[in-house]
This record gives sequence, C-alpha cells and structure tokens, in this order.
Amino acid sequence: MARLTPIRIFLLLSATFLFIQVYLVGSIFDADVNIVRSIHSAYGYFGSTCTPARNIVFIKVPKCGGSTITNIFQRYGEKHNLRFLFPKAGNSTIHSTEIRDHIGDDVNLIVNHVRFNEKFMKHLMPRDTLYIGVLRNPIGFLKSYYNYAEKGIITKGNNVSLADFEENPWKYPDLKVQRNRQSLYYGQLDKDTTSKGIDEFILHVDSMFDLILITDHMKESIVLLGELLCWSMEDMLYVSHKVSTDGQLGGKSTTSFEHSSNMTLAEKNYQMHSPSDYAMFEFFNKTLWRKISAMGKSFDDKLSEFEAMLNNLQNRCRYTSEGLGLSDEYIQSVIKEDSDSEDYLCHRMLLPSPQYIEYILRPKQKILCRSFKECRILTDKRQLPIYSK
Repeated sequence: MARLTPIRIFLLLSATFLFIQVYLVGSIFDADVNIVRSIHSAYGYFGSTCTPARNIVFIKVPKCGGSTITNIFQRYGEKHNLRFLFPKAGNSTIHSTEIRDHIGDDVNLIVNHVRFNEKFMKHLMPRDTLYIGVLRNPIGFLKSYYNYAEKGIITKGNNVSLADFEENPWKYPDLKVQRNRQSLYYGQLDKDTTSKGIDEFILHVDSMFDLILITDHMKESIVLLGELLCWSMEDMLYVSHKVSTDGQLGGKSTTSFEHSSNMTLAEKNYQMHSPSDYAMFEFFNKTLWRKISAMGKSFDDKLSEFEAMLNNLQNRCRYTSEGLGLSDEYIQSVIKEDSDSEDYLCHRMLLPSPQYIEYILRPKQKILCRSFKECRILTDKRQLPIYSK
C-alpha cells in the first residue's frame, strides 16, 4: 500500500472537497430547474404539468387595458382567498413607501396602479412571485391618455387638439403630456439617456419580468398569461373595461381628439418625444410573439377555444345596462350575490376595480385576517430558490 505522503493527503482532500462541491451545486441546480419547470412548463419548454401561480406583481400602466387585466387577478384572488396589497382608501395607486411599510407581511397579489420597485418588491414578495407587465403601442397610448385626461386644455385657456400636438409636440411645453410615460412604470430613466442606455434598461426589465402583455394583442396576451399562471380558461375570461368605441369614451365625445391626418409625421414626432416607450414596445411585442411561436399549433388551438368562450360570455355580459350605473342598489346586489347565480361572473367582471376593492375584497380580507400580521400564520413560509429566466 502506497504511503500517504503530505502531498498525497492534500490531493486526496482536494478531490473530496471538489466532489462535495459538484454534488451540492448539482442539487441546487436541480432545485432551480424544478422551479423553472413548474412556472414555465406552460410555454412548452419542460412538459405539460404546472402549478397554479398564487404570488403575482402586475405593473398596471394607465391607459393600457390594465383595468381589464386587474379584474382577472381580483376575481382569482377572491376565489382562492389570496391576500392583496391595496392602495390606500380613496387612492388608485400603490406607492413605494406603502410597499416598504408592508415588508414582512404576507402578500400574494399587487395588481393595482404601481411602479416597479425592484428593491422593495423583492423584499416584500415571496421568491416564486411572477412579475407581469403591460405595454401599448405608444401612439395609441397617447390618444387614450390625451383624450381621457383632456390634456388638450392648457391652463391659459387655449385648446390644443391631439392632431396639433402630434404634428409639433415641442410647440406646447405647457401641455403636461409626460415623456416616456409607460417606461416610467418600469424604472427611472434619465431624460438624456442614450439609445444604448435605453437598450440596457429594456434588457434589465426583461430579466426581471416573466411576461409583458401587449394591449394591442389582448386575447393572445391573456391566453399566454393563463398558460404562464397555469390558470383555467374560465379564470382568464374578461369583459373590456373603459373602452372607447364609436367616438365615445364613457359619455364624452372624442371627435375633437382625433389623430393627425399625417400619421407618418405623428409617429415620427412621438417617437422622438418618447423614445424609450417605442423601444420597449417594439422589444416586448416581438418577445410576446416569439413566446407564442414557441408553443406552436397548441397556442392556435387554445386561442380558438378561448375566443369562442369569450364571445359567448361577452354577448351575455358586456352590454348589461344595470352594471353601468353602479347604483348603490346594484352594488349591494353584487356584494350579496351567491356564486351559483347565473349572473355572478358577469357582475364581478363589470365591477370596476375601486368598487371591487372597497365593497368586496377589502371587507373579505379583513374577515380572513384582522391584519396582515395575523395572516402570516396562514402562509407557507418555505422560501424557494431564486430562478433565472
């Protein structure tokens, strides 16, 4: 038997240590892969089984169809007794300080207007949280934002049409049409950021988010979202909220807020006005379709099935006149309605987010747990490893 010299002992110990490292790293890698599989299997990458998501942050950007998407999350959360972080009473936006103040509490869902705050959200939310965003074609976003907020009225009393603004946005500095308004919800960019800086910003957002929905392709986005969340098609059904049709937005005529007749100029000017919004939209629109393409024919089949279900539902729900007035009598009937009622789903879908929170979700959450702190005993506190996309 060979003598164990100091050098041989050192080599033997080194080999043993290396083996242990490889074994441990392999185990950690396997754990990470299992998490990725459970979350992303619906994209067709790892098979057909998946686990329904419970922990979600949704960056609801104004004028991007966010109310429609938020309603999906609110219905699911109510159904499964999940815990929301709500805006303060009377507000529509959740501020960063409110996220910070709830670190240590158990929260499953943040789905109202909120800006992405990586530091606070990562500390507050469980490690298996899915981060979802939404974007819209910037020129369509501009029209919706401009019209809804009546941004054409300058404080000096001059009325500037949308077409006037699109043809020369730099002529009207008093108009508070914020630059790169969609991008601002995903992080702060300096106004003088170069194209390289914008590209780096977009890549960072892509690394943080599991899916960015595109309002212009709502049905496709929602089907893909359902696959990611591992929720049923029934869970993903929706009725569009705050949609402008036939020149009307709510009860207000929008005929004086039409696009410029020179849309080539309008697009060029607004792209110069809000370059990061355009770059983000282009990147994530392509990303959406790449993910759809990865699913192949199965996505087309799911989309066809979803569209049929959606048409049947919307024919029954969309024009329910009783849901448009939001009278006290109507709201009370929705609150007390039994889940077996024929109109239960329609009424839940038609209820705007503020009323859904105020009359249904907040009271129910208070009953389930008198405070967030008492809710902590209800949560599985196992912390899963952080995974990469």
